[in-house]
Amino acid sequence: MASNAVRLLLGLELRRLADPVRHPRPGAWVAVLLPAALGIAALWLGAESVRPDAADGDGAIGLGLLASSPVAFWAYPVLFRPADDALLRRLGIPPRASYALRALRLFALTLAVVLLLMIPYAATGALGTVPIAEALAAGLVAWGAALFALSGAAMRIVTPGRRVELTSRMMGPDPELVSAGPLVWAPLPPVIAGAFAARLVLVGALPPLVWTVVFASAAVGLAWVGAGRFARALPRFGPQANEMAYAPPPRAGEAGLVIGRGLARVLPQRVGAVRARDAAVMSRRFRWAGRITWPVAIICVLALLRAGESAAVQGWVTGAGALVLAMHAAALIGLGRLERGGTRWMDRTVGLTARDRLLGRWAAAFGMALPLAACVGITWGLIVPDSSGWMWLLAAAASAAVGSAASLAAAGR
Repeated sequence: MASNAVRLLLGLELRRLADPVRHPRPGAWVAVLLPAALGIAALWLGAESVRPDAADGDGAIGLGLLASSPVAFWAYPVLFRPADDALLRRLGIPPRASYALRALRLFALTLAVVLLLMIPYAATGALGTVPIAEALAAGLVAWGAALFALSGAAMRIVTPGRRVELTSRMMGPDPELVSAGPLVWAPLPPVIAGAFAARLVLVGALPPLVWTVVFASAAVGLAWVGAGRFARALPRFGPQANEMAYAPPPRAGEAGLVIGRGLARVLPQRVGAVRARDAAVMSRRFRWAGRITWPVAIICVLALLRAGESAAVQGWVTGAGALVLAMHAAALIGLGRLERGGTRWMDRTVGLTARDRLLGRWAAAFGMALPLAACVGITWGLIVPDSSGWMWLLAAAASAAVGSAASLAAAGR
């Protein structure tokens, strides 16, 4: 029964992964490939500053931490918060089959992290068996330990009458947070174990690749034990995990666009309404434009922190920011073209003037670019000598103004 369910889930997973290729959507590809390309370029250009020395003990521990941390901290959403969790439970899919699929997803993430960590070594010509073995050992140990630890933490939470641990009591006075204490602390042992495994690879008792095979066997054993824990915990913990992110629906008569929050408080009422409407439409119809902002901002900030004095890195960051702002402007123009075929009497009926629409659209565009402009601008001003970070905010404001004007022109009204 479980083996048939695993084959069914793997087939559906392969079809889901192949869907962007069989039915390509430019926006989806841009939202995925652009941050990936920028991240790879940042690792390649800043290779000297981001590459730990794999031949040194401290460098091996650092590489192990880099390989194990993403795996350990992503284990919880992969295990207990996938989008198809409720559907699979309602269909009667056995918990062990769901666990096998999610373990494979986490394993794929582990391999992706290891490949990304090898880019700086390839860029500097230092790629060899030692860094590969260290990163693989750390990632695999974190993979198995995270599956074991997170499943055990979920099982302890749903155990009736369990004794609250001292570490959970340290979380504070909130009883719900104390109850979830095992999940909070569960990622730490996998991170530590991964760093320890990377350090042991340098021990000369065994060749590096043999150490990797030993740790891979131990990781598979931990993951196997974690399957039983997961199967016992999922029926009671699965609904509880979904309820942790549950937001009750608004009461009758209170649903609608959210206006007057944050920086939007300073806008006039009509301009704020236009901003909320345009932001909602762009977040749905041009989702790719908003999704790339935060990943590119984070990559640019990390690149500046590691090698901001380099002229090549400064040029790369500037080009990446300009590309994101250009994509935002393209989304604005696309929004205007959508309006061209829409009903034009609605704006006139509620008394919206061209000035209201222009300012509201500019506010929506500037808000979409603000995370990039603020984060990169502050870091740029602190790192780059004889330069000011204000130019990023000015560039974002100017790009939003040009894009908004072009959007209204494309709307034809």
